[in-house]
Amino acid sequence: MTEILRLDVDAAVAELRASGDSARGFLGLDPVTQNDSLLAAELKALAAQLFSAGEALVGFAPNTDQPRQAYVASTSADPEPLRALLEFLATYQRCTTFVAMVPVDAEGGKGLEACGFERAGLLPQHRWQNYDWQDVLVYVGRADSCRS
Repeated sequence: MTEILRLDVDAAVAELRASGDSARGFLGLDPVTQNDSLLAAELKALAAQLFSAGEALVGFAPNTDQPRQAYVASTSADPEPLRALLEFLATYQRCTTFVAMVPVDAEGGKGLEACGFERAGLLPQHRWQNYDWQDVLVYVGRADSCRS
């Protein structure tokens, strides 16, 4: 299994920035247009935790309205870093369900599907990017169906 290493806020911001376009929409953030101070403030407000997983960046934010649910994100189409994150969340955070919101053209959707996530819906024109509104796909997964 892929090893994930937790990042502090400054390292998380640096990794988001280094990920460029693949991090657009990561937990609702946009490191291409948001500066480091804003990214750090948003991560803290979300109570998000980000992890390095080889070349990929994965992360989660707890759903405060549903304590056993987490919003998850990945910068990679590779399912292994995401599987490691989901295993961590199920074991140590006791999460039973996961939600991911991914821009339509993002690579992360492929990794979610490979981890057993199902496409639950589409948020039309949900994000503003590149001078146009972008559609966002909503994926849901359960801990018992996401394990390898």
